[in-house]
Amino acid sequence: MNGSNEWRLLVCVNRRLGSDTPSCAGRGSERLVERLVELCAARGLELPVETILCFGSCSRGPNIRLAPGGAFFHGVTEAGLPELVAQVAATVAAGAPESD
Repeated sequence: MNGSNEWRLLVCVNRRLGSDTPSCAGRGSERLVERLVELCAARGLELPVETILCFGSCSRGPNIRLAPGGAFFHGVTEAGLPELVAQVAATVAAGAPESD
């Protein structure tokens, strides 16, 4: 299955300073990037995985978005990545992305 060149996964890797300040990187988002690339490749998804510094939802992170116009995924864990990739694969297979 080949994804459209327009689709991409955005992973927030923002790290806020302070032990009581929530952030995606503080909750492990940086570790998710490589695993996400591996899982997409295993499914045949030609989908870029890019990092971004903030979606503005730090308290709900780690946050990932299928862009443009796709779903946001909040509170993502490594254990939840296979299901996330399955949902993304279904969306990509359904058609062209909407513009943001």
